[in-house]
Formats: sequence, C-alpha cells, structure tokens
Amino acid sequence: MPHAGLSLHMLDQEVAPAARPAALGGRILVVDDDRDVAQLVGTVLAEAGHQVRAITDARQAMDSFNEFHPDLVTLDVLMPSVDGISLCLQLRHNSDVPILFLSAKDDPPDRVVGLRIGADDYLGKPFDNDELAARVEALLRRDRIHGDHGKDRQLRFGRFIIDLASLQAIAGDKQLPLTPTEFKLLRTLAGEPGRVFTRDDLLVGVWSYEPGSDTRLVDVHVGRLRKKLEQAPVTEVSIETARGFGYRLIERQR
Repeated sequence: MPHAGLSLHMLDQEVAPAARPAALGGRILVVDDDRDVAQLVGTVLAEAGHQVRAITDARQAMDSFNEFHPDLVTLDVLMPSVDGISLCLQLRHNSDVPILFLSAKDDPPDRVVGLRIGADDYLGKPFDNDELAARVEALLRRDRIHGDHGKDRQLRFGRFIIDLASLQAIAGDKQLPLTPTEFKLLRTLAGEPGRVFTRDDLLVGVWSYEPGSDTRLVDVHVGRLRKKLEQAPVTEVSIETARGFGYRLIERQR
C-alpha cells in the first residue's frame, strides 16, 4: 500500500510526514530514477516524521532543491539523465547540505568516489528501512548540533581560526569550503590537539554511529579534510596518522 501522501502519477512527489514531533523531522529531497525506490524511500522517511519531496527525473533536481530548500538530499548514483555524482558536485558548488548516496553499486571503490566528491554517507541497495531512517536522522542531528558545543568560542592556531559560532574555518583571510561533516571532524580533532582519536572514537563522536560500523568512512573524510587544509594552505596545523590507531591534529612549529 502506498503512503497516503504519495502521488504516484507525478514525477515530482511530496510525502506528508506522519504524526511525530516536528523537532525530529526534516525536509528531505529524494532523487532516484526508479519510481518504486523513490516511493519506498519517501514512505520510509515520511513515516519517520520527515517532509519528503521525491523526484524521478534527475534533470529537475536543482530546480526542486532551490524551491524546496531541503535539510538533506538522498541521491541515486546511476541515473540515465544526470548521474548522482554530477548532481553531488553541483550541489556542493552551492550548498553544504548533507548528502546521502543510495546505490546498488556498493563496492568500496564506488563508496570512496562518492565520499571524496562531497557526500556525507553512502548506503547500498537493497537497504534496511530502519537503517535508512537511522542514517538520515544521524545526518540531520549532526548538521543541527555540530556547532552547539562551545558557541561563541574560537579555536585559534596562529592565523588559522576555527570559529565555533559561525561554523567556519578561516586560514588568514580565506574561508575553507568545508561540509558540516568535515567541520565537525576538524573541530573534534582540534578540540584536543595531540590526542589520538581512534576511528571508532570518530565514528561515534562525529557520525553518531556504532563503533566498527564503517571505518572507511572516517579514512575518506580525513583524507578529504587534509587535502582542503593543504590547498588553503593551512601551515599552522596538520592531521597525522597514528598507524594502527587513528588520527591526531598537531600544531606545527612556527
């Protein structure tokens, strides 16, 4: 049975949220060329308390994004008109909204490509409905609260400033183009310089996931953050690998 709020005859579909406290819900844009999958994802997320717009024509994605102003986007990777990788790149040029890739291509190289170009997480098809809802809620929760701790404070390393109130990392007079996940990862490491954070520490603290659930997720995001620090360039700090353990941020001698 389709969800009562789902229109099956339209490419651009909105699913009304089920009765649930509004504070828990978000606005979700679902982009998937498979109508059945789009309906399933929309229904699962609507029943979890979110307002969902599901589209099956990827060419409409950017217009829908600009009109709907979602809090999170789920993208299919393989679509005939515009693929998810291209859409992710377009979105990252204009927004730091959390992006969750959903795709049948679940082998490690494809996961890494998706994460490296700016996605926050990746879930393979077929997926468990409860896991989908949990991952979406974790991304939304992280996006909403990642600046709550230490508001109106700054972490300073010479001319490199991590502003916890404005959620910006600034190298000299240049703002680093960080996603919410990258900012929280940086803030976590910079909050205790020199401390080695295990991959499980970061999975729990940054992603709100269970220990051991996806350590590759940590490695890819650390690699992406390192690259942005180097390109800025940030000379005051660097992220070191503690082999066999995890990562730490160190202050460089000036």
